Amino acid sequence: MAPFAHVLSGKTVRVLISLGRMKNSFKSTLVAALSMLALGSLLAQAQATTSLPTTVVTATRIEQPVTDIVADVSIIERTQIEQLGVGSVAELLARLPGVQASAYGDAPRVFLRGSESRMVALYIDGMRVDTQDGAVRLGGGAPWELLPLSQIERVEVLRGPASAVYGSDAMGGVVQIFTRQGEAGFHPYVNLGFGSYNTRKLSSGFSGAGEGWDYTLGLGIEDSDGFNTTPRWTHTPTTEAYTQRSSNFRLGRQLTTEHRLEFNALESRLDSRYVPWGGGTDYQAKAQLNTTGLKWRARWSDLYSTDLSVNRSRIAYRDDLPNDYVTSLQGIVFENRLRIGGGTVSAVLEEKNDNFEAQADGNFNPAFMGKRTQNALALGYSINQGAHALQLNARQDRDSLFGAFQTGAVAYGYSLAPNWRMTLGSGTAFRAPTLEQLFSQYGSATLKPETSRSYEAGMQYGQGPSAAKLVVYRNEISSMITSDQSLSTCTAGGFCYLNVDRATIQGMTLSANTQWGNYALRGSFDVLDPRNEVTGKDLNLRARQLLFFGVDRSVAQWRIGAEFKAVGERFDDAANSNRLPGYTVMNVTVRTALSLEWQLVGRLNNLADTKYEQVMNYSSPGRSFFIGLNWQPKQP
Repeated sequence: MAPFAHVLSGKTVRVLISLGRMKNSFKSTLVAALSMLALGSLLAQAQATTSLPTTVVTATRIEQPVTDIVADVSIIERTQIEQLGVGSVAELLARLPGVQASAYGDAPRVFLRGSESRMVALYIDGMRVDTQDGAVRLGGGAPWELLPLSQIERVEVLRGPASAVYGSDAMGGVVQIFTRQGEAGFHPYVNLGFGSYNTRKLSSGFSGAGEGWDYTLGLGIEDSDGFNTTPRWTHTPTTEAYTQRSSNFRLGRQLTTEHRLEFNALESRLDSRYVPWGGGTDYQAKAQLNTTGLKWRARWSDLYSTDLSVNRSRIAYRDDLPNDYVTSLQGIVFENRLRIGGGTVSAVLEEKNDNFEAQADGNFNPAFMGKRTQNALALGYSINQGAHALQLNARQDRDSLFGAFQTGAVAYGYSLAPNWRMTLGSGTAFRAPTLEQLFSQYGSATLKPETSRSYEAGMQYGQGPSAAKLVVYRNEISSMITSDQSLSTCTAGGFCYLNVDRATIQGMTLSANTQWGNYALRGSFDVLDPRNEVTGKDLNLRARQLLFFGVDRSVAQWRIGAEFKAVGERFDDAANSNRLPGYTVMNVTVRTALSLEWQLVGRLNNLADTKYEQVMNYSSPGRSFFIGLNWQPKQP
């Protein structure tokens, strides 16, 4: 375990020491953050139960009890989404420890443990979703703006490298979206609301199960006049409106007690406006996300079970520039699970086909097409015995353009006491260049896949409603892809993709939550050192310090909450010449049950009307409100 010396010493230690040199505001931040760890143990006697689901899928692709998970995982359920009243998936994820998000016009980016947004793998109901285009995303990445909150049942976030389980792209972690599912009985629902910027939302649907069938159908629409995203530039119109329409359908059939078939489909359409660089007349943009999947789940004996799934995702984008491209991914996954000697062995066979087609655009780029196939074999072993928990994973991906890549991961957990657990982990990961990075006029056939090696150590405490976790990590990235317009080989007249030598991302995440009388407390504190080892500069758009604190309490029939977030300074560019100042925002939520069937939710964002930029030249919303009304009959 010698590599863990890098986690607890060297630059990481210098980062921790540097906390003492921060301004007074961040000194108090550190004291508050460290207090969370103490709160987790001091208030353990409070009577309540954890709100986490009993099983988690994303960590290993196998359903496991939350208590058996060694990896660093967060879970958000549907009830939390409705109670928070947040406006987007990126905004929802940004509340979690180890997660930062930035809004870049109409294309938000999500960073897990400081890893670039394209290094975060997105799955919807087990289906991989990714775009092979996007200069804003620096080549590929998840289309976070297309994910409809109204159709989501649960979100699982896995922090840390996961290529040994999921293959290419999962260098920083995995976000998996689970859409609404049917349960016994008949469950209709309606959610409606309105807010600032003439924002209006309406979603409705039903779900149910009976006589071996289960089903879900949901429809949603969101419409807003938007706000001025770029007030520094003159443009018309002065606000960027958008409309999003979404639908979700799921149908399951329990053929026998051992065999189940399931079909699901999701569609999201986003019509929006965005400001051209420098101003002018706003461009209209139309984007569409479709996912479909068919799964056969079989239990052949008490020891052996399988899942066979066929899935497809498609992302289409078109605007007035013009940009016009389509990404489609087709996959087949055959998962095998065998229980042996108290542990579980898994073997996964996977094939994924990527296709990308781009039309000629307004920057004089010609049309082009690209395709690739990735075949993989993944093996895993997990066991929990007494105080020990072990997870081993190994995978080989054979890319039709780059050949074979091997990745591996090991994670170990040891229960020091009934409520205390220590964890250690290490893993390798990679991301193959996108088809745009290879075949467009900005691309290069000499690009190599990005690779990484990561280490982490953690300590966590949990009892009843109280929990605390400290994770220290180091992620070493090689052949990182960036862009440069000064290369002698760059003939595109804009920028060209290239590999740089190495980047290192290391940091610490401290999080805690507890129940103290009528008060529910939660918070997290992140320290990050995201470094380009070639230039010595910070990786852009990632703050070195981030604090989140939230509190809820009951007052009569109301539940009132407040959230406070402090984000440190960041740099907008790779050269670190454009500094973005730190900022703080406070949000307030209220909710109450009007009856057994009706719930009222209110949210006031940016209470102090703070002016700040997450990306240079792009403003963030000022003080705004949203009021939602949720209806769902209670079952007898």
